[in-house]
Amino acid sequence: MNNWFKIIALSLLLAFTSGKAQEKLTIGEKQTIFSKVLNENREIWIHLPKTYSDTTINPAKYPVIYLLDGEINFEYYTGLTDFIARAPYADIPECIVVGIKNTERTRDLTPTKSEKKSPVNPALTLFADSGGSENFLQFMQEELKPFINKNYRTQDYSVLVGHSFGGLFAINTLLLHPDYFNAYVANDPSLWWDNKVTLTRTKEYLKKNKKFPAKKSLYVSQADNEEQQKNWNSDMTQAIDEFKEIIEKNGSLNYKHRFFEGETHGTVSYPGNYEALKFIFKGFRTDIKQLAKNPKLLEEEYKKFSEKMGAEFIPSEAYLNVVIKFMKSNGFKESEIYFMNLKDNYYPEK
Repeated sequence: MNNWFKIIALSLLLAFTSGKAQEKLTIGEKQTIFSKVLNENREIWIHLPKTYSDTTINPAKYPVIYLLDGEINFEYYTGLTDFIARAPYADIPECIVVGIKNTERTRDLTPTKSEKKSPVNPALTLFADSGGSENFLQFMQEELKPFINKNYRTQDYSVLVGHSFGGLFAINTLLLHPDYFNAYVANDPSLWWDNKVTLTRTKEYLKKNKKFPAKKSLYVSQADNEEQQKNWNSDMTQAIDEFKEIIEKNGSLNYKHRFFEGETHGTVSYPGNYEALKFIFKGFRTDIKQLAKNPKLLEEEYKKFSEKMGAEFIPSEAYLNVVIKFMKSNGFKESEIYFMNLKDNYYPEK
């Protein structure tokens, strides 16, 4: 009997542990799109907000972040967005994140054809496949974005995020097609590219247009490339500084530049992306304690925020549920009733 008991107990233990091992935590899904523009398959990784599939609330629409170099950035970036979008401390709205995996990175992200000899092997030509950014942008605008908008619940607000060549791509997109995205993030952008052609484009753009379109945002991070100053790419920092001077003299763009002491070119995108999100969505956070005293403040602040962003934002149903619970648990009866009515107004029962 004891032996049989041991066998049964062991079997139950194995069944329990094997069942537990099958439970997985997922941060996204992979999709493959065939691009007629690029004549190749493109793999994209999609992260949906925590409330996206919550059946206890009405289906909502979400801003979309298009993240370049998806295979490098997707894992940490999705956790970052979820963390700073959590109620009641949210600094940003919940967002859909679309990570784009590279195939030919230099081809897709550089704006001009620029061949350069290797500093360590003059017989080797660097960047021979460069200059295809307009085709890649056409893929994003005409194929990728329509695919995302068709298959997911998207709000009409999008952000383009890039690092290094990706940052170069983001800034050139702002200059050549500013209406494609609402906000742009360029982490340690390679503005040295092709004899600083992007700086020339920036000057030409401002000479022609005088100012950038309203409601656009640009965040630029800069690494502390102390070691980089000693090598062949030492004009990285100089080009970013020159760009900063040009933009700040104009003053028409919602712009922020941040130098990160101690961060290298390879690490700066992490703190840069955190600060960029808070900069772009500045004004989104509301103080739940203040709402207890002045319930109308929530609508006032969302109206002000929407005007600043150039797109309509309303309190999410999930956040209103948090507010109502706070009011109820702290005995703010009038405020509780106010927000229950507000929720019914925004999200009527089906």
